[in-house]
Amino acid sequence: MNHLTRACGGVLICLFLAACGPGAPPPADTPRNVIFLLGDGMGYAQVKAYRMYADDPSTELVDPLAMDGYQVGSVSTDSIRLDCAQKDESGCIRDPYGFTDSASSATAYATGQDTVVGRLSMSPSGEAITTIFEVARTQGKSTGLVATSELTHASPAAFCSHVADREQASDIADQYFDNQWNGEPMVDVLLGGGLDDMRRDDRDLVSEFREAGYEVALNRAELYETQGGHLLGLFAPAGLPRAWDRGDDVPSLAEMTEKALHALDRNPQGFFLLVEGSEVDWASHDNSVVGVVSEMEDFVAAIRVVLDFARHKGDTLVVITADHETGGMSLGRDDIYRWNPRPLRGVKHTPKWIIPAFLAGDVPLSSVVAKSVPFELTEAEKSQLEAAGRNETAARLAVTALFDRRTFTGWSTPGHTGVDVPLYVYGPGSERFHGVMQNEALGRTLWDVFLPSH
Repeated sequence: MNHLTRACGGVLICLFLAACGPGAPPPADTPRNVIFLLGDGMGYAQVKAYRMYADDPSTELVDPLAMDGYQVGSVSTDSIRLDCAQKDESGCIRDPYGFTDSASSATAYATGQDTVVGRLSMSPSGEAITTIFEVARTQGKSTGLVATSELTHASPAAFCSHVADREQASDIADQYFDNQWNGEPMVDVLLGGGLDDMRRDDRDLVSEFREAGYEVALNRAELYETQGGHLLGLFAPAGLPRAWDRGDDVPSLAEMTEKALHALDRNPQGFFLLVEGSEVDWASHDNSVVGVVSEMEDFVAAIRVVLDFARHKGDTLVVITADHETGGMSLGRDDIYRWNPRPLRGVKHTPKWIIPAFLAGDVPLSSVVAKSVPFELTEAEKSQLEAAGRNETAARLAVTALFDRRTFTGWSTPGHTGVDVPLYVYGPGSERFHGVMQNEALGRTLWDVFLPSH
């Protein structure tokens, strides 16, 4: 076991990284590549809502999604949540009934170890925990992060940063460059949102990455012009717009994923790529069924790109899951035994776009909504929308309630829930994933399959 000492945000952190043992070849089922796809906030209801929305109505039964045939089990997203003896979170006792956040769950996947809510690849006592990214990089593999959130958001950040609080966005951004191996940043490809975190008054990381040899893209056209294996793409100040709200200058998650695969596959030693459909979570926090379907469509399109790649290559393990469920989403409500996707087919914009458009103008909310939906508003629905006035929160709730009533969608919370999330696996080593797995057990299995000599 070797030691790597590196500077992150001015603090020296010692990481213990296992070197490849000489001699013994890896097991026959060891994949050359791993692609880990995370639907943030994606529970079974979010998956089924999109399956029913995407269904071809001319077929007798609901058509399966690209990943449905590869479901092997589910993931339990418990965490070390409560009962810490000190404010520094030492002496934490695992609460078997506590639910996770993206930071602690992504840490479990990235390190195979659990931690308290809010921490990124740091133990409850404040020690850095080595991630699968970091070990893969020291073994000659390439690494990549693709997300629709800002790249400094909790899930992508857990794979290559170490902070006590997920809100330390500037520290996370700095570590993407400062966390290095053999004089180069640990992450070869970074594609997503978060330009404001990477280009700040105190530090311009965009310029630093460019000077280090990275191709930089700030819009969709520039992304398609890139040719190399080291990419930094930042396509929004923070998170990307919802998929149904994006203009032509913002790439889809599938397009970013395709570019990342093209760049990373140059390395004969293989790669580890994280792809996150980040805003399924954000839409679920908003209790927006329109937002959920928009972001699930974006995520499933990326899954199709990955599965096509993996089938063609034959040496790539694909793992698809979620960090937790958000919103307590239900299909069916008010004692109605059905769910209706039809009002969502043909929607032009999500409430995330509709509400700012309404507040920026002087026309009634019902008029703005009417231009974005494929159905005729009833007089009662117009009255309910107008009752919100020009209050942002009230307007958002009125619009989401409209779609909830039309589709028979229910929600139990604006926060996270503790229900298990689906697990889909394809490729060499897939037989190692099965049943109900704790999130840290899934992380350890990833390590064992991809890095058997660690």
